[in-house]
Amino acid sequence: MQLRILALLVAVGAVVALDGCGDPTAIQAQTDNIDTVRTVYAINGTSSSLPSGLIVRLALPVRMDPGFSFDLAFDLNTAGDVVVYTQRAIASQLVGGRRVGLQPTTQSFAEATVAPTSGYVYDSLLTVPVGQTVFVDAIDGTNCSSFSLLGQNIRAKMVIDSVHAVSRAIFLHILSNTNCGFKSLVPGLPKE
Repeated sequence: MQLRILALLVAVGAVVALDGCGDPTAIQAQTDNIDTVRTVYAINGTSSSLPSGLIVRLALPVRMDPGFSFDLAFDLNTAGDVVVYTQRAIASQLVGGRRVGLQPTTQSFAEATVAPTSGYVYDSLLTVPVGQTVFVDAIDGTNCSSFSLLGQNIRAKMVIDSVHAVSRAIFLHILSNTNCGFKSLVPGLPKE
């Protein structure tokens, strides 16, 4: 009888220990999400030395170049609204480029904690008003292996905080999940 009770206690202890550790076989994120505020400039009406593009994985503003080494590009239309272009929306059909999708949401930046896995419009442009949160899905075959179990998606969210019309500067808040295939959009090390 004592042997059965001991076996039961060991089994319960093992279940509690495994449950407390979460899923020990789950794929773990390797890097913290990047949560930052950036400034980019309109493609038109500014110097080409200013960053008009953005690399989503690094949340890094970059200058536009003939190598199309950006995921998103920014401009202002005649009404002063921000227009966000994906890489393939600007590049010709002869340039391979990365697929990048955009999806506006009614959620605030703080409320948008998990990126959707569908519903994006790829290789296009989107007019984004100040205060509008947008989900981004960048397919990154360079940094994410084609054998990645969760996919080659780098997901992010961004919101246009403000625009300075005279300098044609666009101020945005972006949170990028740098872990391939993960969809959590909260600061820190993502769980999913």
